[in-house]
Amino acid sequence: RIWKWLPARLDARPIQIFPLQKYYSSFYMPIFRPLPFPHPQAIRPARVRVRSLSRSSAGSGGSSSPEDKGRSFLVSIGHEGKVAEGVVKALKASGVSGPAILTTIRALAGRWEVGEDAGLEALVASVRQEISRIEGKAKVTFFCVPPEAWSSDMGSETARDDRGRMLASAFEVSAFEGMSITDVAKFGENSGSQLLGEYLECACSGIMACSTCQIVVDEDWFHAVGEPEDAEQDMLDLAYSPHETSRLGCQVVLSADLDGMLIKLPKGANNMMDNIPFED
Repeated sequence: RIWKWLPARLDARPIQIFPLQKYYSSFYMPIFRPLPFPHPQAIRPARVRVRSLSRSSAGSGGSSSPEDKGRSFLVSIGHEGKVAEGVVKALKASGVSGPAILTTIRALAGRWEVGEDAGLEALVASVRQEISRIEGKAKVTFFCVPPEAWSSDMGSETARDDRGRMLASAFEVSAFEGMSITDVAKFGENSGSQLLGEYLECACSGIMACSTCQIVVDEDWFHAVGEPEDAEQDMLDLAYSPHETSRLGCQVVLSADLDGMLIKLPKGANNMMDNIPFED
């Protein structure tokens, strides 16, 4: 029956075809669009960035010698150019050559970032003294009073000590101007410097991170030496029996104005590198 009815309906009213693409055209967009392949001549080669060596181990040119790299490294950690040159010459004189120069310098520097030296400090001090000798720098003489010759453990409350007794017990030390008291105690060349080294511990390699190199400047010489800065005073507050004229030996640099200076050595030291003297 339906087959009889359908032709009649088709003849009576033709079927309308709706323009579906008009209403659903957004669904006809392709999901993947092929990208046009570029022409071979339009393809550019990728840039390759070549990392250069840092200033601490390389010179100005790409073909720097190990000696140049050694000098650059020494300068990068704070040494003067003439000192760096002297260190390289000293190593060459001892038989070190070629790539071993830079390797040796780095090994001697140790963990220099945190003040842990492995031998470079002594070599640099020797080179500095040789440079001072060549340049004709003057030597400065000062006198050190040992702990047993004055009331070193009474702090700032002590009365003025017997000056005659102190002068009679003081020992003489001489060193080139430009050296600090700590440098003299560690690397001095005469017997007085060696005796001074037995009293000053110098635990932090002179980076002002401890108070073991404390000295007490005689009252008559304190004006010439000068007062400590805030950072130094912070360490002096932690020192053993600090006095009003206390200074850190690593911060007192010898000059012609300090020739004949009198300093007093404390009886003990608070080593902040090993022990923190605070109550619980």
